[in-house]
Amino acid sequence: MKKFLTAVVIVVSTMAFAQQTEKDSKCDLPKDYQEPKPDKKIQSWLKRGDATIEDLRKHIAVENDCSEKDVVFLRISEQKGNGMYSVCVSGKAMKYKRMGTVFMGAGENPFDVAK
Repeated sequence: MKKFLTAVVIVVSTMAFAQQTEKDSKCDLPKDYQEPKPDKKIQSWLKRGDATIEDLRKHIAVENDCSEKDVVFLRISEQKGNGMYSVCVSGKAMKYKRMGTVFMGAGENPFDVAK
């Protein structure tokens, strides 16, 4: 009986987690949503290397084959050397990171060349 209850708890918790991740991958923003404002000092410094928020917006639009209007920033956390960005791209939530002046998906490893 213990094994059966343990198995039921594991299955139910797994199903609940799977539903949460599916729900989190979509982003429904209100019509009056305002994007967070980036730090002007950091942005002016990043402008030297073409690594500003607008450059990231263009990068995401090209990578996901959509217009720049479809890219909406949800969260911006950045410093001069790196940054993390949560974005909504055509209704789908995604995460990007910046290392220096290079943008990439949050799950990508730039040092993994054995693919």
